[in-house]
Amino acid sequence: MIDFLLEIGFEEFPPNFLVRAAKSLTDQIETLLKQKKIFYRSLRTIYTPRRMGVLVLGLSRRQKPQVVEIPGPPKRFAYDAKGKATEKLTGFMKANNLKSNEIISKRTKKGDYVYGRKEITGASTENILRDSVPSIISNLEFPRTMVWNDKRVRFPRPIRWIVALLDRKPLRFEYAGVQANRYSWPNQHFSFKPIRLEKPREYMNFLRHGGVIVDPNERKKIILTRIRQAAVKSTGKPIYTNDMIEEINCTTEYPEVVTGNFDQRYMVLPKEVLMTVLRAHGNVIWIRDTNEYVYVFSAKKKALQNVKIGYERVMESRLNDAHFFYQNDIKTGLQKMLAQTKGMTWLEGLGTLYEKAVRLQNMVEAFASVSGVDMEELKRAAILCKADLLSEMVREKEFTSLQGIMGGHYARSGGERDGVADAIGEHYLPRFVGDRLPKTLGGALLSIADKIDNVVGAFLSGNRPSGSNDPLAVRRSGYAVIQLVDAFDIHLDLSGMINAMLKIYRRKIEDGVLPEFFAERLARYLQDKGYRYDEIKAVLASWNGDVADAKKRCEALKSFRGSAEFVKLVIGQKRVRNILKNVKAAMVVDTELVAETAEKALVKMGGKIRPNLDAMIRSKDYPEVLKLLLEMRPAIDKFFDDVLVMCDDKKLRENRLAIVSTINDLFLKFADFSQIVIEGERT
Repeated sequence: MIDFLLEIGFEEFPPNFLVRAAKSLTDQIETLLKQKKIFYRSLRTIYTPRRMGVLVLGLSRRQKPQVVEIPGPPKRFAYDAKGKATEKLTGFMKANNLKSNEIISKRTKKGDYVYGRKEITGASTENILRDSVPSIISNLEFPRTMVWNDKRVRFPRPIRWIVALLDRKPLRFEYAGVQANRYSWPNQHFSFKPIRLEKPREYMNFLRHGGVIVDPNERKKIILTRIRQAAVKSTGKPIYTNDMIEEINCTTEYPEVVTGNFDQRYMVLPKEVLMTVLRAHGNVIWIRDTNEYVYVFSAKKKALQNVKIGYERVMESRLNDAHFFYQNDIKTGLQKMLAQTKGMTWLEGLGTLYEKAVRLQNMVEAFASVSGVDMEELKRAAILCKADLLSEMVREKEFTSLQGIMGGHYARSGGERDGVADAIGEHYLPRFVGDRLPKTLGGALLSIADKIDNVVGAFLSGNRPSGSNDPLAVRRSGYAVIQLVDAFDIHLDLSGMINAMLKIYRRKIEDGVLPEFFAERLARYLQDKGYRYDEIKAVLASWNGDVADAKKRCEALKSFRGSAEFVKLVIGQKRVRNILKNVKAAMVVDTELVAETAEKALVKMGGKIRPNLDAMIRSKDYPEVLKLLLEMRPAIDKFFDDVLVMCDDKKLRENRLAIVSTINDLFLKFADFSQIVIEGERT
């Protein structure tokens, strides 16, 4: 068994590129080993800001021997009547260098054939890796790349060294003008001398002595431990997210920490401003409710004091700017900022930000029937929610992400009610899939109205999503509307909301385009929630725009699917739908023409069930709806067994089709069961 080390060294990498690239490199090496049938015991991903690579331990020296079968002539031509090899078989053996003990016969669909079966010695691991690694590196994909020498190789940062060590022997290949060898480089704060590596198993310890912890998992644990240790003496708690720790992990090679503090006067700033200032300067973790922070850096401990002084100067400068913006905005107030929005265009051809706020104020009236809503607060929040876009704080590039949040703070400081401030502060949430949701009903409702306006505005202005192109992120807005409506269990007619918004715009759009867009977003959301695609198609076939209702129907269908009666119910409606495939015109049942016992029974059953079904659907008791529909199955089967629907008599035929159509309408009140796929069913 041998070991293999591949390390690509470069100038400091963008943190958001590093993890994905390192994982891709590992995945490609792993795929190569599996495809070439090279055994290995373990494989580890390594990366720091200046390197990424793979460490493979317990690698076999050669490929596993391959057994190949070479197809030959039909058996009847390979042997004569006495069972001796014919010239056809001997020619096949000679051409493929086969011995008599390597000939076998196999029965195929075309008859009995002879095959040559031979074992091929595997290629050496060294040759496979030497030939494959350069192409693996070139296959790595990045959002942005650069060219730095005459080789014209593209990479996010210039490649400075490559280590390719197989056991004690370096693999000799060249990539991007760099010759692979056994020399790695230490942390620049520790040394400028290259590290000679004798074998891969020494790699991690040798690099550690050079101020580099190459295992990202170990480095992450050290970062978290040192942050907590640094905050022990403080009265507050360090505030960070997993994304922040991952970013720090991608910017340090040998993490050390130092605590710093800023002037107490900056504590009047909202916590979101403090966290934004600190995070903007990298690797800084704020200790909540204090004027202290922890800075994670990559250097020797003796640099602690200089790092502390340098960062405190930087923090003072940026916090002073933030404090200045905040105080000026407080003096200005949201009302004056609102007046300024009259001069700022929202979307070309769709008016100003002020006009958007007025639309939202009108739009939220549609929520008057929602339980628990304070309409006065909601309408006030709607008219003020875009005003902070004209604040000095939000207009500063570093604080743009605080839009809405700052509006909430300015509303509260200006004497607005808490409900107004909360709704303004939360109305951009969720910003992306997986983001947190508003905590208040007012925030959720204002967010829904704002995002519907974003979608409608995008469609009206010609910015519709197409393929991968979605310049205004309207798919994200549409998904967020569905998510909010479901999370807050709001029974809302989205189609009605869309029409109301179009009336406010005084514009028209092709029928069905926007409802179809939201139906597609709802289908995606329901799939993410674990419902099957056919269940979703069945429910959305007659969707009325109520998201919460659609989810409840999917849940009832999903629960019922496991029962023995489910298939019976689905097959019942499939029989109904199949016979109505080519029937387009609506028909009315003529009771005078209902003569057969089976059709009388079906008509009677339909009339009996209809009022109960309507009552259950109004109360959204969908499990009982399914049970009620199931009661019709025997009558439907009897009807199709005993009655010839497509008879020669035109009047009789049309009347029987009308009976089938009315039964189909009962099923469609809940879902289109013909969309359900039954296991083993042929299309």
